[in-house]
Parts: sequence; C-alpha cells; structure tokens
Amino acid sequence: MNVSVTSSVMIADGPVFSLAMDLAPESYTVAAVTLDAGTTRIVALTPESAVPILLAVRATTESGNTPHVTIQPNPGSGSGTPALELTVDSVLLICGAEVLQSVGTPRSLGVKNLGSEPVTVDILACLDLPKKPEPLHKDPSNPPTAQS
Repeated sequence: MNVSVTSSVMIADGPVFSLAMDLAPESYTVAAVTLDAGTTRIVALTPESAVPILLAVRATTESGNTPHVTIQPNPGSGSGTPALELTVDSVLLICGAEVLQSVGTPRSLGVKNLGSEPVTVDILACLDLPKKPEPLHKDPSNPPTAQS
C-alpha cells in the first residue's frame, strides 16, 4: 500500500515550504467522531501489536469557526505519568514511528471538544504490522534432526 503525504507552509510575502513523502504502511485505520461542546470520546486506533507510523487528525465545525479539540494518547492507560494532551486547532499531522513513540505510541485517543459548538474529528492512523517470526528451519523436505 502506498500513502502520499503532502503539505505546504506559506508565509505572506515570504517563502513557501513544501513537504512531501511517501509511506508504505501495511494497514490503516480511519475514524470519524462528532462531539457536542464539552464532550469527550475514546477512539480505538490500533491493535496492541501494530506500530503506528502516521497519525493525522482533522477537526471541523459546521459554522467554519476554528475548532478547539484536544487529543490524549492512550487515555486511562494507568502508567502513573501525567497524561499528555495535544491541542488540535484544525489539523495535526505526526509522521514516524519514533515520533509517535515519543507521544506514547497511540493505540487509542481520548478526543475532547473544548469549543462551544459541535465538532467533527476525522482520524487516520497508518500502521505497520508485527513481523512474523522466521521459521528456524525452512526446508520441509529436510527436517532438522534431534541433537543429543
């Protein structure tokens, strides 16, 4: 599977900073939730064994006003450390397994609407699946012999 990521940062009367990359995830998860003002929902993203390599979040309101949303990776995980909350004022894009690991390798997200109107939050997680272990002996016509 091929996933293309493109984005541009444009500064008025200044430079344009274009970004592009291709990823080859083995799977992906897409979720969309609509939250009333002041509500929270937990959204499952990945099985415990999958490795997230991209997380994209887009928040919109029907009125076109800027949404005010936070996401919390792995809410209620009971790790004993303070929960990380990331603010999403429209979009958030995080690429790279190592970067996602630094925010807790999100397997689920607590999504909270801090605004005064309903908000729709679209979430995309691209995943690599765990590698199956290689068999110790690959030739079925010549099975291994017991050693004493």
